[in-house]
Amino acid sequence: MQSLQILFIGIAALLAGVAIGLIAAPAPDTDDEAARVLLELQSEITASLHTLDTRLAAAAYDLGATGLDTDPAREILLETSTIHPSVIDSTTVGPDGIIRAAEPPAYHDVEGTDVSDQLATQHILATHRPIMSRILPVAEGIDASFISAPVFTREGIADEPPGMFIGFTSVVFRPDLLIGEAALPVVAGTPYTICVVDTDGRVIYDTDPDQIGLPLDDPIYTAYPELVAFVTRVTEERQGKGSYTFRGETKESIWTTVSLYGTEWRVAVNRIAD
Repeated sequence: MQSLQILFIGIAALLAGVAIGLIAAPAPDTDDEAARVLLELQSEITASLHTLDTRLAAAAYDLGATGLDTDPAREILLETSTIHPSVIDSTTVGPDGIIRAAEPPAYHDVEGTDVSDQLATQHILATHRPIMSRILPVAEGIDASFISAPVFTREGIADEPPGMFIGFTSVVFRPDLLIGEAALPVVAGTPYTICVVDTDGRVIYDTDPDQIGLPLDDPIYTAYPELVAFVTRVTEERQGKGSYTFRGETKESIWTTVSLYGTEWRVAVNRIAD
């Protein structure tokens, strides 16, 4: 049994390596040190996402033998909720889109919530394939993302045949905490700042914490049309370089992309222009 689980986790890790998109090189003719920082940052964020995804895949496998809301299932969810400091909780959701279980106990009150209106939930229920959501208001009462993996029965649950889709399991996490843990050691002692946006231009992470969560149409940005045009370009291109002026400072920037299951984050390294 243990060997089967190890094999499953190994396959899941291999698939995750394919699913987590990497742009291996920044735009040409960029500052060598900025390029090094960007690639290291990309690697660290990718590794953190890979950890969440791989551990979630193992949990989904185990839940296939326990069901979604049994005591053993809750033990699995509780363990999964501790895999990274950015994780808020771990949940199971039935094929009807209702949260069946949530751990740790502080989030038991979200059980019974209907999340079938979420696009990511609709996707996994329709396709039975893993997904990472965009940042959105979640049942836990905050804006967050979640990674979800389908759960299929194995060895039969309640007389159900093996291989039957019974729902999915998720880790709900704060991208700003995940990225911040990866970013701070990379830029420490350098002249660079970090900004990560989604493909809508929403700030997922910024060295300036006051900007985290702001949309591109926030008044703080619309006062700088050149900045809005630059960020719009960033959302449209998976990698590149450019410059912009914000709050009296002109900055040079290079960016690349980290993605998981088709959801993309643009990761930018910036410095004040000479």
